[in-house]
Amino acid sequence: MLQEREGRAGNSARLETVEIDAKAQIKEYKESLIIDAAARLFYEKGFQRTTIDDIAAALGFTKPFVYTYFTSKHSILVRLFDRIYDQVIQSATHFDDLADAPPAQRLRHFLSEYIRKNLEQPQFSAVLLEEEKNLSPEKLEDMRVKLRAFDDQLMGLIKESAQAAGVEVAEPKLVALSISGMVRSVHRWYSPKGRLSIEEVCDELTNIAMRAVGLPAESLAAPPPKTARSRPQK
Repeated sequence: MLQEREGRAGNSARLETVEIDAKAQIKEYKESLIIDAAARLFYEKGFQRTTIDDIAAALGFTKPFVYTYFTSKHSILVRLFDRIYDQVIQSATHFDDLADAPPAQRLRHFLSEYIRKNLEQPQFSAVLLEEEKNLSPEKLEDMRVKLRAFDDQLMGLIKESAQAAGVEVAEPKLVALSISGMVRSVHRWYSPKGRLSIEEVCDELTNIAMRAVGLPAESLAAPPPKTARSRPQK
């Protein structure tokens, strides 16, 4: 009997854990829907001209649905900024498969992923650049600290790659800031309906960035083929 009661208790605990996990996943999914809708509207209309009603309508829901997950439009903006940064930094700095690769290859991976994220999600990079003025002073400083850390990591890769290749880079910080400035502004001119696909633009901009570092030609070779992440242009 004791074992039976313990078994039932164990099953109940496991079911409760599964239920909690399921609820957390549903909550995360709904929050993600709201953030995606808000990002599109902030991109198209601007933060100030977008209302909670607009965000709810874009999802086919009512305003109380949005307020169930976010206390205000500003709280959505804050989460959007965190999400943009997390996605970019996780993608660009995922070096698990390149732990033993030459520095130039890791730099190329960093640049390629950084550029690709900005091309794939132009509304995110646009919001990041255009709407920081609507953040609280505390959140604005937090984001600037994170972006400086990101640029410092890029600078470190530039210095390491240049040193390994025997190339002198007089101002690695300036090179890193110039590359970041180029990447963060791609949303202003890139069109998915253009002549070049995301992969083609990504490769070319990555090559431009590598040349800015002054690396030799062999460092510009394309990395191993990956699964296609975007549809070819028609």
